[in-house]
Amino acid sequence: MAATSKKGGSCESAMGRPLAGALSTFPKDIVARVKQLREGHPGWGAASVLDELGSEYPLGTVLPSIDSINRYLKREGLVTKYEPGGVFPKQRCEEPKAAHDLWELDAQGAVLVSGVGCQSMINMKDSHTKIHCMGFPVSVRHQMCQASKEHYKWALRLAFEESGLPLGIQVDKDSVFYENTTKSPYPTPLHLWLVALGVSMCHIKLPPPQKQAMVERSHQTLDRQVLMGQHYENWGQLFKYCNERRQRLNHKLPNRSLGNKAPCQVIPQAVHSGRPFSIEQEYDQLDPRRIHELLANGTWYRKVSSGKMVSIGGKRYYLKQASPKSQVQITFEPTQHQFIFRNVKELIVGQADPKGISKEELMDATTQKLIEKKAKIKKSKNFPFQN
Repeated sequence: MAATSKKGGSCESAMGRPLAGALSTFPKDIVARVKQLREGHPGWGAASVLDELGSEYPLGTVLPSIDSINRYLKREGLVTKYEPGGVFPKQRCEEPKAAHDLWELDAQGAVLVSGVGCQSMINMKDSHTKIHCMGFPVSVRHQMCQASKEHYKWALRLAFEESGLPLGIQVDKDSVFYENTTKSPYPTPLHLWLVALGVSMCHIKLPPPQKQAMVERSHQTLDRQVLMGQHYENWGQLFKYCNERRQRLNHKLPNRSLGNKAPCQVIPQAVHSGRPFSIEQEYDQLDPRRIHELLANGTWYRKVSSGKMVSIGGKRYYLKQASPKSQVQITFEPTQHQFIFRNVKELIVGQADPKGISKEELMDATTQKLIEKKAKIKKSKNFPFQN
């Protein structure tokens, strides 16, 4: 009950344990040691910290419980807050039953090639027919470098012009294909571009080479056919020869898995998917509504900055009604074509049109610039991209 002061006021009873915080009743040396152990071993939980204390202090010493240590570590900011996984909007790629139902896409680790330096070959192979859809050599500075989004997009554009659009493309979880820096990944720009063109992207669950066996063998094949023991005067010569050998593999050289016949000898109609693509018409072929359908199947979680900003897909959004440092859930409303931001109480704290999915942003260039780059790739002696 409330106690009354001499001045007629009231105050709360002082009965019970003082509200001084977790571990407040334990000696300062034990509290300091708890903090020291956790900071020195960030992977240790409260149970491990308590076990270590038990080995250091004399038998009979009163030590804090696991729950008390946990509360202390949380108060000191030494416990990583739980980050929900969200729902990644996966696309389903069926088992390929016909030509160009599914391509496997991957980049070979960079190898040193005489005359042209380190090259990372972007390879694509049709899962059903074994056709080599593209072999695009990417010049990199050293063997630890990888192909970028721009390189992949141009390799895909050239492959699409030659063989048409496939129904789906299978990839691993490299960062250009999958946002692997968060537990709640958002589709990458390359993924969204493919979706807008009407091509599904599927991420393998098993690591290569178990799941990407075909394109992994493609690395070996093109390495032997094009790179191994060869010398090139320039990148243009390498790319031209790569295309020549790829056509030989598709039309003339025997494939043991196809009864010692070339893929196009077994399935002549496999030279094209029947879904034409043109760099000159890319703008008209892109349809952002396909992206809306994809995003409608996803859920993401992000932390609000001190300035009430959140970032998703590399784009920043201001949430006036959100609390700084709080967590928000993000979904996409396909009828309104907007992101919906909700706080932990499931109250809407913001709505916004998605950024980065206009046709111009998906293309990364105007149609005229793409046409000019295509011409440069076809006739350039040096690698036509900035390293």
